[in-house]
Amino acid sequence: MRKRVSMRLQILPSALALLAALTLAHAGSPPAAPAAVKPPTFVATYSVAWHGITAGRSTLTLAQTGPDEYRYSSVDRAGGLFHLFLPHDITQESRFRLVNGEVQPLSFRSQGGGPPEDVHFDWTSGRVTGSAKHKPLDLKLEPGTQDPGSVQIALMLGFLAGKPPASFWMLNTDVINQFEFVRQGEATLRTPLGELHTLLYTSHHQGARRTTYMWLAPSLDYLPARLEQRRGDEVLFALNIRSFKKQ
Repeated sequence: MRKRVSMRLQILPSALALLAALTLAHAGSPPAAPAAVKPPTFVATYSVAWHGITAGRSTLTLAQTGPDEYRYSSVDRAGGLFHLFLPHDITQESRFRLVNGEVQPLSFRSQGGGPPEDVHFDWTSGRVTGSAKHKPLDLKLEPGTQDPGSVQIALMLGFLAGKPPASFWMLNTDVINQFEFVRQGEATLRTPLGELHTLLYTSHHQGARRTTYMWLAPSLDYLPARLEQRRGDEVLFALNIRSFKKQ
């Protein structure tokens, strides 16, 4: 539970490409302009396990705040004995916009699970600035860089558009890493929502000791039905879907 969602979704690890579109052709007339795919707003809840022990619950919410602007937030709440050590919620908030059908992060904030993070993306200057690990942050943006929240929506839209990425750039606390995103197979999971067909992907960046495993469910718009962070064969923590509702 001390691992923030940015670690989880290095986890979902949540980067990437998105968009795009349906071309409606009419006989005898030129095709209409493509319509960009927009993210479906939703609320989803997950159970959280730490080394196989149920530790709490995570709630993910995507809300539209403007014509092309969105807020994606997560709230982790410890349960049972874990609540004695983590009495306060761990929260993250990512704000982003769609530009030419692509997810472009604007700001990211995280608190409650370690040193707070508060960063802003300036795409005109090509810099991300703010604070992380109690230090000032100023980094050059790689094209298409996502934050730990926006990456999840960019991944979702990439799949909905039929264009899952082979890799992506993501702000990982105080550095920007390139993550490999590799399909490992398919699986059917038993969940409180019933049996879900999923695509299994792994996410990993060079030099990292941990790898994130994601079972992405097409019926949930490619949100993870299950997510694990592993070190070798050891499962450090896992999230399992409990509910999903479109807004």
